[in-house]
Amino acid sequence: MPEKAAKLKIEEVIPEYLNGDMQKLALDLVAYLRANKMNPTQTAHNSWKVNYKGSCLCYVRICDAEHYRRKFPSSPPSWVITLYLNYINEYENVIINEKLQDIILNNVGYLCTSCRHCAPGRDVTVLGKEIKGVCAGVPLTWVFDPDETTLNGIKKLLELEQVARTKK
Repeated sequence: MPEKAAKLKIEEVIPEYLNGDMQKLALDLVAYLRANKMNPTQTAHNSWKVNYKGSCLCYVRICDAEHYRRKFPSSPPSWVITLYLNYINEYENVIINEKLQDIILNNVGYLCTSCRHCAPGRDVTVLGKEIKGVCAGVPLTWVFDPDETTLNGIKKLLELEQVARTKK
C-alpha cells in the first residue's frame, strides 16, 4: 500500500516560489494566522486551507499553476488569498467605517470565460453594492499579490469574521 504524501507547511514552500516583498508579506500572513490559531493545512498542490469554527475562513495559494498563466497572460500572479466572509452582513458597518470595503469590492471573483460549471454566474449585493456576474463556484473575494496595506486589511477582515463566527 503506498504511503500517504506528507503535507507541507506553507512556510517551507513560500521561499521556493516567492521573492522579496511578496515572500515577506506571505510569511507575515502565515505567522499572523498561526499566532491567532488559524493554522493553514495543505489541501492540494500549493494550496492551504484555513478553517475556523468548522468551516473555511480563507485559502492561501501559491500561483505556479498553468491555470493562472492562462487567466493572466501578461502578468501572472504570485500568490492569492481567497476570503470566505460568511457573516459579512454582521460587521459591514465596521468594514465601511474602517475603509476596508475596497479590499472586497476591488477583488471580486468574476465569472471567467472557461468556467462552464457556474455560468451565467450570480448576482450578489455586498456592502450595499450590487455585483453582477460573480463566479458561483468560488468565494466572492480573491486578493492577488496583496501589498502591505491590503494584507493588514485582510487580517482585520479575518478577525471580524472570527468574532462573528464565535457569536454563532
